[in-house]
Amino acid sequence: MSPYGDFLGIHIGELSAGRAVCSMTLMDHHLNNGGRVHGGVLTSLVDTAAGAAVRTLRPAGKASATTDLNVAFIRPPSGDTLVAIAQVIHAGKALFRTEITVNSDNKLVARANATFMIVSPLANS
Repeated sequence: MSPYGDFLGIHIGELSAGRAVCSMTLMDHHLNNGGRVHGGVLTSLVDTAAGAAVRTLRPAGKASATTDLNVAFIRPPSGDTLVAIAQVIHAGKALFRTEITVNSDNKLVARANATFMIVSPLANS
């Protein structure tokens, strides 16, 4: 997990070829001023799950970077846990496409699509 994912409390619960399931327990610091889950929290969970799914298929020695992310918010979460399921739907030479759903209390709260570019890792400074 990345330091940012750790900070938010995102956990990778399941990884298989082209698929990842990530979850997080909602806490007060995940809420906006209206008392609902902040859209940025949902978006971060989506991006993390999609990135994890891509990592299972990308070429050895390569990294990936999000180039496009589209999130449709369906309804506010009703429970205290979010579960994101990401699936790679296309693994090309340079671009990987993913589809992601986010559920809370077994109800769909968001759907997303993300594209990742395969890149060389950054050199350690």
